Amino acid sequence: MRLLAKRITGIVCPRRVIDQTLTSQGFVRRGQHPPTYDIRIEDVVSGTVYRLRIPTSPQQTSGFSDDTLLRLGQPSIDRKKSPKGHLKDQPIPSSVLTAANEKIAEVASYLRTPSYR
Repeated sequence: MRLLAKRITGIVCPRRVIDQTLTSQGFVRRGQHPPTYDIRIEDVVSGTVYRLRIPTSPQQTSGFSDDTLLRLGQPSIDRKKSPKGHLKDQPIPSSVLTAANEKIAEVASYLRTPSYR
C-alpha cells in the first residue's frame, strides 16, 4: 500500500488556509519559507513513531495579493523513532499507511471544498 499522494499533491490555496487547515488537523508547521507540515502517527503495537510530512512550495501569481499562495507537494512517511532497533529495516505497517492515507484524504477534502477557502 502506498500513500494517496495524488489526492493532495498540487492543491493550491492561500497560505493562511493551508496553515489553518493543517494545524487544525494536528500537523505542526516546520520552517517558514516555504513551510513543511508534519504529523506524528504511532503504531501502538510496536511503539514505533512515524512522521507524515507534507511539503509546500510558493505558487507564482500574476497579480499582487496580500496572501501568498502555496502549492502542496508530495506527502511522505518515514520512521521517526523505534524502541526496538531491529524494526528499522521493516516495511511501514499497513495500519500506519491506512491512517496516513485517511489523514491525507481528510485534508484534501477540506482544501478542495470551495466554501472552506
